[in-house]
Amino acid sequence: MSSRVADWYAKSGAWMPEEELRYMERLRDSLDWGSPEAVYGRVRQLYGLHDEFREKSCINLVASENVMSPTAKAYLGSDLGFRVCDGPVGKKIFGAGVEYLEELEAMCVEASRRLFGAEYVEHRLLSGTMGCAAVQYALARRGDTIMSQSSDAGGVVCNRPEGPAGYIGLRVADIPWDGEAMNVDLDAFEEAAKEARPRLIILGAMITLFPYPVKEIAEIAEDLGARVAYDGAHIGGLVAGGRFQDPLGEGSDLLMVNTHKQMGGPPGALILSNEEEVARRISETTFPFLVATPYCNKFAALAVTLSELMAFGREYADQIVRNAKALAAELDRLDVPVLCRSLGYTESHQVLLDVRGLGGGFEAERRLAEAHVICNKMPLPGDGWTERSGLRLGVNEVTRRGMREREMRDVAEYVSRALVEEPSRIGVEVADYMRGYQRVKYCFD
Repeated sequence: MSSRVADWYAKSGAWMPEEELRYMERLRDSLDWGSPEAVYGRVRQLYGLHDEFREKSCINLVASENVMSPTAKAYLGSDLGFRVCDGPVGKKIFGAGVEYLEELEAMCVEASRRLFGAEYVEHRLLSGTMGCAAVQYALARRGDTIMSQSSDAGGVVCNRPEGPAGYIGLRVADIPWDGEAMNVDLDAFEEAAKEARPRLIILGAMITLFPYPVKEIAEIAEDLGARVAYDGAHIGGLVAGGRFQDPLGEGSDLLMVNTHKQMGGPPGALILSNEEEVARRISETTFPFLVATPYCNKFAALAVTLSELMAFGREYADQIVRNAKALAAELDRLDVPVLCRSLGYTESHQVLLDVRGLGGGFEAERRLAEAHVICNKMPLPGDGWTERSGLRLGVNEVTRRGMREREMRDVAEYVSRALVEEPSRIGVEVADYMRGYQRVKYCFD
């Protein structure tokens, strides 16, 4: 069983960390809060600064981010967000004036079914964490054990004791991890699962380089009477594009994907299944426990995104993987330590670097940000709670901005240089470079 008290990116023991208190104090002192005009002006200024820096002047390699198509983005900010459309499709609680919204919602369901090869879809969840909570609450009960990846193996807080599992009263056991293969250690997993007797096994993590052995794990789970949930929050676009793996076809009881990360749509989550009992429990947990009034602007934006994936998803997914492999190979050529060379580096959108010899993850992340290259520090297998030995790079957004293998050579050079040279000078070059990549691809606009 996991005896760890706090995940590496959860809050500290204090409900308001000292850093938060100091930040809020500085903010209070920075503005004339008696002047609404001053507050409004600062809001507009911050929005503009962010837009100029992150959207126009940076190479975004955050593996959990993406850009939306212009139409999807416009629909998300539309009047639809203020309209009430409660209840199941075909039987709305307040039925007057919602016929167009209801059809948009139904289109999200049907398009999701077709993209992911699923019979049942829960589409109303507002975030990935909410999706994890729905899965855990629906399929396990207080006192049960679940298994998930530890944080140094890339596990996410929403599947760990500090997330919904702890509040539901579940015990969490670690899935044994092979740090060389960056995948489940199947032999050790079988032994650990027999000892833990989990009700639910959750596959999926922030770091996902290679397909999981879903079939083998599902067979072990069946012998133990356990369910398998595949948390594909980060790789939904690759699954939809047929490029990574088919979790439902390989034996997982359900698949959860985030609609905003790799899929490039509005924030939210889908839970898909081919088992009626699983789908029924998820639906009853979602409405009206977690979501009573869903947001119709999200449905409209999601319907656009799903139609784009139906048209361009395979091409987009293929280019994502080609770009990730090209980026990894070029970084390796430039002597930047890339993990899993013998395995082809990656089969997903992610590339993982070991930057212990380059100042560690905190310093490397800071230097790259100063060079206008944005990515995330990450723990590597074996890291302690305060250690971040790695960097996670992702190519979702740069691919959707039109970059291909040739551009990955440029990106790798910027990353390599920023780790050893003066990063602020490189930032000027990156800002100029990004002027040529402001259009969103793989969409109808």
